[in-house]
Amino acid sequence: MQKSSDEVLCRPCKRLNSYLDHQRRRSDVSPGTRLKRQQPSSRYKLKYLSPASIRKRKAATQKERSNDKAKLSRLSEFDITLEDDQSDEVSEVLQTIEQQCSEELHSILKEADTHSSTTGKSIRSSWERDKASYKAQFYSDQIQNDTGKKGNRWSLITIRIALAVYVRSPAAYEALKSFNILQLPSKSTLQSYTGAFLHEPGACAESIIKQVAQYRTFQQSFQDQSGAVPMSDGAVIFDEMKVISSLIWNSRSHHLVGLAMSSQEQANLQDIFALFDPTSRLKQTSYILQFLWRDLTSSFDIVGPYFTSENPMTAKFVMACVLETVKLFQVYGLKTSILVCDGGAPNLAAVKASHGCFGAYGNNTHRNLSDQHVIKPWFTNPFNPPNRIFWLICPTRQLKNMINALFASKDGGARKFKTLEGIQFGWQAIVDMYQRECQRRDDGVARMIPRLREINLIKDSWTKLNVTPAKIMQQELVLSELYQYINSIPTPNDAANVRCTPAYLEACNQLFEKGFLSHSKICDTQGDVLKSIEQGYEYFKKWYIDLYGNAATTDARFLSWQTWDLLRICV
Repeated sequence: MQKSSDEVLCRPCKRLNSYLDHQRRRSDVSPGTRLKRQQPSSRYKLKYLSPASIRKRKAATQKERSNDKAKLSRLSEFDITLEDDQSDEVSEVLQTIEQQCSEELHSILKEADTHSSTTGKSIRSSWERDKASYKAQFYSDQIQNDTGKKGNRWSLITIRIALAVYVRSPAAYEALKSFNILQLPSKSTLQSYTGAFLHEPGACAESIIKQVAQYRTFQQSFQDQSGAVPMSDGAVIFDEMKVISSLIWNSRSHHLVGLAMSSQEQANLQDIFALFDPTSRLKQTSYILQFLWRDLTSSFDIVGPYFTSENPMTAKFVMACVLETVKLFQVYGLKTSILVCDGGAPNLAAVKASHGCFGAYGNNTHRNLSDQHVIKPWFTNPFNPPNRIFWLICPTRQLKNMINALFASKDGGARKFKTLEGIQFGWQAIVDMYQRECQRRDDGVARMIPRLREINLIKDSWTKLNVTPAKIMQQELVLSELYQYINSIPTPNDAANVRCTPAYLEACNQLFEKGFLSHSKICDTQGDVLKSIEQGYEYFKKWYIDLYGNAATTDARFLSWQTWDLLRICV
């Protein structure tokens, strides 16, 4: 049988063919698509554009900026006269913002100067320019618009102030509108501006009732088209978000997005329509726990309720919010079979508490050796017994945990990974690999891992949260380079130490690249995906048994207990 062209080509030739195919695809782009990518609003990356398209997009961006500056200059020339009461109110609001946020602004400017002198100048100029232009825009809105009119047009500063008031107290927002204290946009305007569902925090029916009606319509249309009906059985996904309560800076457009005012900063607004009780205090939201229901038998999602907290999340708070949300979905006929979350400490504690475990899992020493690491992270659905709800740790987050654990084995790190034979291994093999890549580049030789960058090795607080560097580290190109180095002639002096690192990464590759993140359908228990996950997990289980046997504790020679427990929940 004659071999195909791919089978007889060497690897560099295959890479060259791939590159030529990519260039042909670029040349086949339609004029309309090319024109769309040249617009300032395009998200298409510059590095994929031709030099001519890059020049056209930059020219269009500069033209758009000059137009915006001209609009701002025209707005700043407006001289709008307000009534004395309204003028005093707005002046007091601006003065309060200036006083309360001065320290935060100074901190941002200082950090910007440390990063780059031009960044600090840009922030200062934007702040001074925006203050003047926003004030004029806000005055214009108050004069020209009237609450309730359909023809109102609201400026950006009014939208920001309206959102800042609404998210803290919808009742206060309605009072400001109904008493004609301020001219403010309607709730539907805010919703269309944010693209979100504005509703009260907590498991209230208002948060999902409209979406449930849309889901029922979707079920009916799905049945009419295919004859099958989505089964109303889904996964609840939740995540915690930190609320920035001071100055908000958009690093993409280099402008201040706005200010999020606390109840104390809005005291002057509250005094207008109600007596302000200094002994009572509205809790300022610092954290938000957002829920989403995803149908397992179709592509339909429902944005669920959210819960606010002034303090960092605790396991009790998370578990209470989870149960309230599951109950809310169950009331409207939406069953929950899976709970998906990241591996944060409160979430992990909630997972363990749901099936009666606390602290590190340890080992089930009463079982046989092959079964002692098995755990059962599920609990009976209290609102739909005897059906179970299974916990699932976000695989992407767990991949980052595994690569960050390897990073912790660098010189001076918290981990000192060792095998039973006492061979130490870890991040140093990755550092040496990057140096070899740099040498190939200097010698004019094609790099084996083109996407590998120095920032991927530094692992600062940002890159630790970025999934792309973690995915690069456990893909085939990295494994190929390390194995090629080990098998080179003459054999390197550190081959024994380096050999353990690709074994670690290969196990991660089997767990995630070929397993959890493979996007492959699982049709039976003997499929390739499940086998790959079992093989990858077998590496870590064997490593643990070799080091500790039946012991229930770990030290710096192995993964931290939290990463190990999360991995066991995943598998």
